[in-house]
Amino acid sequence: MKIISRLIYTAIAISVAGFLAGCSSNPTLTTTATAESLEPGKFQPLTDIPIPSDAKLNTEPSLILGPPDHWIGRAVLKVGMPPNDTVVFYQAQMPSFGWELITVVQGKVSNLTFSKADRVASVQIESATLTGSIVTIIMSPRQPKQEPPKPKPAQ
Repeated sequence: MKIISRLIYTAIAISVAGFLAGCSSNPTLTTTATAESLEPGKFQPLTDIPIPSDAKLNTEPSLILGPPDHWIGRAVLKVGMPPNDTVVFYQAQMPSFGWELITVVQGKVSNLTFSKADRVASVQIESATLTGSIVTIIMSPRQPKQEPPKPKPAQ
């Protein structure tokens, strides 16, 4: 019985420590309502997309490569808004950063696709565990338009 009690206490201690460590490693991002609202000199890893006011960057699954205004990779954010409100936020705010909406698919996991010059942004929004939303933004270079292959002449 003592061994089981110790195992339970150890499991609880590890769970609490993991939860607290996870909470402290997610930096809060600066809100960006428009591209002009960015504060000069303030650290902001992403400056070309809207960031909700309470967003926290989940650094573990995120991979941001390049300058803040022309990055590629994956950014995972935790925001306080419910998923439907988050979809509306990105639909309304991305155009003010120069992004053009291509598609929207709403469901349990919603996906929005945007294009801008030489890049494409895929925004995936899903419900967070307790409250809010998890937003995963995949930024990739846009492939140049290619002409379809010409048929080979018959021999």
